[in-house]
Formats: sequence, C-alpha cells, structure tokens
Amino acid sequence: MTKYKLFSWSAVFISVVLLVLPRIFPICNGLMKNGGPMKCHYAYQAEFIITLLAVILSAALLVLRTNEARLLTGFIVFLLGIIVIVLPQPWAIGICEAGACGKTTFFATIGGGLLALAGAGIVGLTWKSKDD
Repeated sequence: MTKYKLFSWSAVFISVVLLVLPRIFPICNGLMKNGGPMKCHYAYQAEFIITLLAVILSAALLVLRTNEARLLTGFIVFLLGIIVIVLPQPWAIGICEAGACGKTTFFATIGGGLLALAGAGIVGLTWKSKDD
C-alpha cells in the first residue's frame, strides 16, 4: 500500500469517526432560558455537515487519478480539519460551559487535528510526486 493510499484511508476513517462522535460521546441536551437549544447543538449540527463533506472528499481521494485533483482535494480535507477544530471555540459558534460537550469537543479537536494532518500529508505527497 502506498503512502498516498494510507493517508487517504486514514482520512476516511477519521472522518467517519468524527461523523459518529456525537453519538459515542453525546452532547448535552439542555435548553436555554427562552426554550431553544443551546449553542453546542448548533455547533455540532455544523460539525456534522463539515464532517459529512470530509467523508465524501476523503472517499473521493481513493479514486482520483490526476495530481491536480488530489492536491486540491487534499487541501480541502486539510481545511475541513481546521474547521472542525475551530467550530466549538468560544469565538466561533462555541459550546456550553457546563455540560457533556467538553468531552465531545476534546475528541473532536483531536480528530480534526488528525484530519488536518492527513490532508497535509496528502498535499505533501502529491506535491512531491508532482515534482518528480
């Protein structure tokens, strides 16, 4: 198995884990004073969409043949990993201070970092093979 396939499969695996992470470590289900859901609900709805895109693009990495397509898709996977890290931050959407969301955010941050590393690895390998 080539390094490219290893990075691609790891990106697929990490994306799927991030997709089901709120089911493994559930976020809180509290309500705000006005009866609406807390901001962590919205943060993880946005993370679901981002990780769904990451799953699709990571799976596409397995069938792409041109270096330009691999380079662009790897870069987008890298950016999606960064977005997964940024979304639960207090200056972005944020999460609630007291709740079960802290554990979910901890593992989502690790997963987002690993996804960003996998995307950067794909970009690096594709860039290196482009120069050969």
